[in-house]
Amino acid sequence: MASKATIHDVAQQAQVSAGSVSRALNNYPHVSEELKNRVLAAAVALDYQPAYLAHGLRRGRSNSVGFLVGTIANPVISTIFEAAAEALSTEGFTITLVSSRNQAELDVACLRLLASRQVSGLMVSSAAEAPEPARELIAELGIPTVLLDREASAEAHVHAVQSDHASSIKEAVAHLTEQGHRQVAFLGGPADFYPTRQRYAAYRDALRALDLPRRRELCRFTSFTERAAYAEALLLLRSAPPPSALIVAGNIILAGALMALQDLSLVVGRDIALVACDDIHLTRLYRPPITAIRRDLKLLGATAARLLLQGMQEGAGAAERVITLPTELTLRESTQYAPTRLPSAPAGGEEFAGVALAR
Repeated sequence: MASKATIHDVAQQAQVSAGSVSRALNNYPHVSEELKNRVLAAAVALDYQPAYLAHGLRRGRSNSVGFLVGTIANPVISTIFEAAAEALSTEGFTITLVSSRNQAELDVACLRLLASRQVSGLMVSSAAEAPEPARELIAELGIPTVLLDREASAEAHVHAVQSDHASSIKEAVAHLTEQGHRQVAFLGGPADFYPTRQRYAAYRDALRALDLPRRRELCRFTSFTERAAYAEALLLLRSAPPPSALIVAGNIILAGALMALQDLSLVVGRDIALVACDDIHLTRLYRPPITAIRRDLKLLGATAARLLLQGMQEGAGAAERVITLPTELTLRESTQYAPTRLPSAPAGGEEFAGVALAR
């Protein structure tokens, strides 16, 4: 009988060190795609099976759940993760956390890594909507999966826990209107991102219902980095006439927007009203405190864990279930500002980033 390939065999085949093989197969940061592909090709050619995988195969599924996130830098994710981990621990499960570092092309690699560790379930909170290869892989793996604030896929038989982003956005626009604002701007994440789509649609519908100006330059989308959010916020705030109120849809985006406001010497609550779409520490500690749309993140994490536990009991292929949790608008001093002048602009039906503003 031929001996089993070792990590050193893979290293020799790929012409790298054993340490490089380990880092590549375990999806360490700062490992190039070229190196990962070379190591993976060598591992496949040699039929290399890591010790943890062989152990998992002997046991069947493990008492571990995989948690894929876009970034661990987001404080929202850490709160959800801790709540989910606590709920799962009561049933004897641990969580293996992996990050795709906000790179959609790494989602598949992360999912394969988790599958190789024989996880019994998956929780997925990618930085954007899961690309088609990732969704196809989830369906192929047949592992019970719960998406966090993403759209469920009937084809993949996955479940989802979502937030009711729309109702509080409409409430925020109505509140700003009551304060006298007519030029209400929106700064969101990627346009194909589920929460962004929900928030934008609610913002657009609220403008139309309240007969507020709908201007392309007052609606912008950005990636989830402070640098990109800062650049988009500057463009938005320099539009003419400028907005008197701003809704920021994302806490990483909020940091970039606040830097832009500071660089333009605009004081929140005095020169511009501000609404944030997650009630994190920054919204409460900033001066003045920032009006925010609050989600119960601990409830979201615990609900996702319970839904996944149920899915693991039923097995893959069960009909998908979607649970929608409420949000609420928490009013603070940042929106007590009332504009002294109300510049007008004609309502329009222009498009930005492929998203049409309704006439």
